[in-house]
Amino acid sequence: MTMAALSQAPLSPAKLVYGDTVAEYLDPYFSQNWQLFAPTPVSDDRGILARATCADGSVSPYYDVSARGVEKAQSSRFFPSREVRIVSAHLQNITSSEELLRRLRQQQTNDKKPALPPLPFEKATEAEAVKGLSRYAYDQMPDACDGKAEKVQVRMYVHELPPWSKRHDPSAEGKVLVKDFSWHKTRDLR
Repeated sequence: MTMAALSQAPLSPAKLVYGDTVAEYLDPYFSQNWQLFAPTPVSDDRGILARATCADGSVSPYYDVSARGVEKAQSSRFFPSREVRIVSAHLQNITSSEELLRRLRQQQTNDKKPALPPLPFEKATEAEAVKGLSRYAYDQMPDACDGKAEKVQVRMYVHELPPWSKRHDPSAEGKVLVKDFSWHKTRDLR
């Protein structure tokens, strides 16, 4: 019980010291990811694209993996599909960080100091999220490479919408963040 509580606690000295050990013990059978059930509301357009490498070495075009889930959620207002939450929860895990670390990195940026590199638990969280997105993308692309894809690559996009104060300004544009993740072998995703 104590280990589960420590794994879900906010960032603290105890979590920095014991967090990785606790995560090794709890994962994968007792890991907690509340983002799937209670995602934080977002004010941007985010999703994933994916492509596959075929046995002959060719690379498929990008496939919009997020669109199908969004379409399913919007097609039934009374009983919307929760499939879209699979993508959004993993993207939240990749793009969100602990408030304390975010403030510390912002302060270092403001002071023109080197930013704190990602901590081990941040790297592990991102790796787990990317693997989950790759697995989901692979399942959504059954026709890629005639069903014989060898590798899958996920591209994340986040389009920050213009601020509410500029909603009537047609020239207002938001920033777009695009990040390509490493290729994953499909045999490791099953």
